[in-house]
Amino acid sequence: FVCKLNCITHCSALPTRFLELISLFLLRTNQPIAILKKSSGAEATRTKDRIYAQIEGTAACFRRLNGTHQFGCSSRRTGNVGVLQLLKEPADVTWLTKEAPDDTYMAIVHSNMFNEQTLRALKDSPKVGGVVLLRSDTEENNLASYSPEDSCPNRYSGLSSFEKQLCSDSKPWNPKGSSLLQVDWGFPIFYVHSDTSIKNITDCYVKHNSEREGMTTRSLCAMEMQAFMIAAKDSETCFRRSNMINNLNPMRFCDPMGDRNVWATLFARDASEQEKSVIVLAARLDTTSMFEGEAPGAVSTVAGLVTALATYSLLSEMKTELSPARSGGNVMLMLFNGEAYDYIGSSRLVYDMSNGMFPPKWSNVPSLNISKIRMMIELNQLSQINQSTGAVAPMYLHKTLDNPDIAKFIQSMKSQQADLNLNLLDSTATSIPPVSLQSFVKADANFPGVAITDYDQSFTNKFYHSVLDDVKLLKFKYSNGTAPPSDSIQAYLANLSTALGRSIYELIAQKPYTGTTKVEPTQMNELLHCYLNSLNCSLFHSATNDDFTLPEYPPPLYVGVSNSLNAVTGLSGRLIALLTGAETNSSKEECKLNESDVTHQYLWMRGKMGAGVCVQTTMNYSTASSPAFDIEGLALAFKFLLLFNFILPQVIIGSLDSTPLGLSPSGKALKCEFS
Repeated sequence: FVCKLNCITHCSALPTRFLELISLFLLRTNQPIAILKKSSGAEATRTKDRIYAQIEGTAACFRRLNGTHQFGCSSRRTGNVGVLQLLKEPADVTWLTKEAPDDTYMAIVHSNMFNEQTLRALKDSPKVGGVVLLRSDTEENNLASYSPEDSCPNRYSGLSSFEKQLCSDSKPWNPKGSSLLQVDWGFPIFYVHSDTSIKNITDCYVKHNSEREGMTTRSLCAMEMQAFMIAAKDSETCFRRSNMINNLNPMRFCDPMGDRNVWATLFARDASEQEKSVIVLAARLDTTSMFEGEAPGAVSTVAGLVTALATYSLLSEMKTELSPARSGGNVMLMLFNGEAYDYIGSSRLVYDMSNGMFPPKWSNVPSLNISKIRMMIELNQLSQINQSTGAVAPMYLHKTLDNPDIAKFIQSMKSQQADLNLNLLDSTATSIPPVSLQSFVKADANFPGVAITDYDQSFTNKFYHSVLDDVKLLKFKYSNGTAPPSDSIQAYLANLSTALGRSIYELIAQKPYTGTTKVEPTQMNELLHCYLNSLNCSLFHSATNDDFTLPEYPPPLYVGVSNSLNAVTGLSGRLIALLTGAETNSSKEECKLNESDVTHQYLWMRGKMGAGVCVQTTMNYSTASSPAFDIEGLALAFKFLLLFNFILPQVIIGSLDSTPLGLSPSGKALKCEFS
C-alpha cells in the first residue's frame, strides 16, 4: 500500500491503480454503454472493459486529519456505486433527497450548484453515494463566488489567542468562505475537467436517466467511484497505527504535512555579515483547494510569489551600487511553505530562529535570530480584482506597528506611485490579516513588518483556496514574445516590484536610488507563465540541468508531506539561483560545494544561453514542518502540548457543527501535529 505522490498527501491509500477511479456503466444490465469503443480484430477485451467506461481528467477530494477529527472525502474500500442524477436547480436536490426511487445516487453538479447549501443537503441524505463537479466555462454555470476555506483562514493559529486578532464570523477576512474544506463528507467527491469526460457523463445521463418516469424498470446509467483513504479517526490514532510493529512489512497510514522553505540573501552571510540586521522580503509558496492537483492559487499565492522573485532579482542587479560597508544591513528573500495550514513554514522558521537552528547547522551559515530582523515585507494576495473602471487598482499596506523604518519604507513606496502608476493606501483594518507575519508578531509583539495586499478589511478574492483561483481570475494572458499591454497584470506587478526594490534599496543604502534599473513587464510575463501555465517554460528550463525533462502542466502548489517534497520547491530555489547567482568558470564535474566557500551553493544548470553553466548562489532551504517530530523521547500527547507552547503550525478545525476542538485547561485549543 502506497501513497500516491502529490495526491493523497495526508494518508496512505490503496494502490495507485485504485485511486481516483470513476467508471460509468449501465445498472440492471450487462449491456455495454454507448460511449465504449468496441475492440477490433483479435484484440482481447475483458468483461470489465465491456461494461465499464473509465472517466479520465479527474481530481479527487482527499482526507486529512487533526488531533480530534478527520475531514475531507473517502469512498468505501470497494468503491461507491450509484445512479447518475444531474442537479440543475434546488428542486432537483429536493427530489433526489426526498423522492428518488433508487437506493443510492451519484449527484452530478455544475459549478453554480456546487455550494454549501447543496452539499450539506446531499451529505444529510442516505441516498447520496458521491458527488461529481463538472467544470464549465459557460456563463450560466459560472459562480459569482466560491471559497471552500474558512471565513477566518487559520482560525486557530497565529494571533487567534490575542485580542488584536479580531476575525470572527460576523467580521471575517474571507467573507465568501464556506468551510467546506473542514467537513468530513463521508462520500467521495470528484472534480472533472476533461471536456470529453464531461460530454460522456452528460450524454450517458441524458440517454438513460433524464426521464424520471419508469426509472425502476429500465436500465440506468450508473457510476462507480473509488477513492478509498486508509487513514481514519484522528491523527493520534493514525500515527499510532503507522508505528505499530506487528509484522515485517509495516504500513504507513498517514504522514505529517511539510516541505521546505526557500531562502537566499543578497550578500553572503559570512563572518562580516553576522552582526548586521536583515530586511526579510517574504511570500508564500503554497496554496490548497478541495481537490488533489487542482490548486492554481493565482491570486492567493502566485502573484505575490512572482513579485517577490522579481523584486529580489532587481535588488541583485542593484547590488553593485551597494557598499560592502553599508550600515543598512542585508536583504533575505524567504518563500514560506505550508502557510495554508496554520502557517507551517513561518512558524517553523520562528521556532528555529528562537533556538539558534536557522540557518541549519549543515549550511555553515551563521545563525540568525529574530531580533536581527530589521523589518519584514510580505507580499500576499496581489491582483487587479478591485479595479474600478478608469482607475488604478489599489494596494493596501498593513503594518504591525509604527516605527521609523516602516514609516520610511511606506513614504518611499508612496513617493513612486505617480511615476509607476500605482495606488498605495494605508489599511484601515484594526488587526493583522491572515499572513505569515502573524507567526513573528506572536513571538514578538513589537516585531516590525508590513504586508502588502489587494484587500483592506476583507478579501477581494472571492475564490480563495479554490480551483477557480486561476489565470482567468488574475486576468493573466501570456504574451508570447511580445510586450504585455500597459494595463496588464504583468505591467502592474512589474511596477510594484520596481517600487519595492527601490524602497528596500533606500533602507539598505541609507539613500534614495538614483539609477534607472527596473523590472520589465516581459520578465513578469515569463514568471507568471511558469507558475500558472506550464512547468516547461524558458525560465525553469534554464534553471534545470541537461537530463531534466519538464512537463507541460503548471506546478502543483499543495504543500504535501515532509517525506515527499514538491518539485516546485526545488524549481523555485534553482530559479532564484538563475536570476540572482553568479556564473563561474567551473565545469560540470567541478560544480559542487567548495570547502573554502561554505556560504555559497554551486549548482549546474543549462543557463540562459543553454550551454550549461555552474552558478554560485546563496540560495538554500530550511525545514518547513513541525519540530515535534524531531524531539525524541516524548509521548505523543506531550507533543501536542509542545505544539501549543512552541507556537507551531498545524491544522485546527472545528467539527461539522462548529464544536471547537479539545481544549486545554485554560480553554485554548491544543494544536495537533499530524494532518
